[in-house]
Amino acid sequence: MNLVKEAIDLGFSNAAVMDTKQLVFVPEYRIFCEENRCGCYNINPACPPSCGTAEEMKQRAFRYKNTLVLQTTLEDSRDPARYKKDKLRHNIMTEKLAGKMEEEGIKDILIMTAGPYKHNSCMSAYCVDAQKMADAAGMLCWENDGMLRYFSQILYS
Repeated sequence: MNLVKEAIDLGFSNAAVMDTKQLVFVPEYRIFCEENRCGCYNINPACPPSCGTAEEMKQRAFRYKNTLVLQTTLEDSRDPARYKKDKLRHNIMTEKLAGKMEEEGIKDILIMTAGPYKHNSCMSAYCVDAQKMADAAGMLCWENDGMLRYFSQILYS
């Protein structure tokens, strides 16, 4: 199964496979969760503190050899309702792709979503440095170009 092709066919703007060892984890990013910026801290079991410490989550991720980085790039409308809708669409596509991977026999996977989604923790809860991940995957992340970029990951061995 060509995971990058499958991702693009599903509607992602970009996708790349990289070695999970290239992910950079910054425990200090956990403060974004503790500040409850998304409103899920200590509420959603996929979020801190229930999901585990930053170190536990890093170790969980490093059990997987490969990381499929998924990106959706959209024009920034500055509309919070559209932002939520687009992020949800991105996470639904991530879930669909993970389902296709499982159908193809890739059963042991870990999903990191764009914000908490169902039982999946987000990249912020894992303390993944999104810019360094995007650089390693050959993608743009934070740019001043009027575009929004959503990221998720599917880790697998």
